[in-house]
Amino acid sequence: MKNTLMNTPNHFDSIAEHFNRIWYFSDDYKDFVISHILNDLQFSPDDILADIGGGTGSFTARLQRDGAFKCAYCIEPSAPMCGEASKFSNITAICTDAHGFLEQNIPFTKMLLKEVIHHITDRETFWLNTYNSLPYEGKLLIITRPQQISFPLFDAAREAFAKNQPPHDMIENELLECGFNINTSHRSHTFALNKKSWYEMLQHRFMSDLGVFSSQEIDEGIKEIESRYDGEVIDIIDHLIFIKATK
Repeated sequence: MKNTLMNTPNHFDSIAEHFNRIWYFSDDYKDFVISHILNDLQFSPDDILADIGGGTGSFTARLQRDGAFKCAYCIEPSAPMCGEASKFSNITAICTDAHGFLEQNIPFTKMLLKEVIHHITDRETFWLNTYNSLPYEGKLLIITRPQQISFPLFDAAREAFAKNQPPHDMIENELLECGFNINTSHRSHTFALNKKSWYEMLQHRFMSDLGVFSSQEIDEGIKEIESRYDGEVIDIIDHLIFIKATK
């Protein structure tokens, strides 16, 4: 295990210590996502995973444990988040961004981009460099959401998400142009979350799209959500898009 640090302040720096607690839906939800990643990437014992934007490393470490493959890198530009990832003994935390990782020429056979595609700049160059870095039949898995998200957000937050989220068909076309074979699956998971927990997640701006809103705007947004939902529990449907690209 190692932690290669790069000082890159971003939205998640301030919530790194609390991220695993606030970005939490349920064990069933986590199992749902993990099972599909394992199925799509089909790890073998010799595989090396590059988890781009792996945050605190909790998913990276779980994948390495359950997939029983050779090595896993958690690539995360936020130094505090990367510091949390370095606490896991079965993964290697590298503090850099997506392009910076490829520039280091570290070998890998599988790559995961889970809910981070909107943070990747100059995607065409990144896809091409990823394609050139992967071995034959190496795989890239992108997990993203439709622009019209189903989360119980206030209207302004929903609009901010749609503005920042690239359409999945655009991503597919970019990958095809680089030479990848692609397969896309739409999968949904429904779960119930206590309102108090959901509102705490919003107040901590668990999604980067919420980073543009002030505390007052978040509180007003919570009042807007509260007016739409009775009771103490909110039913949430998460629609996820899995784009598997194979070299």
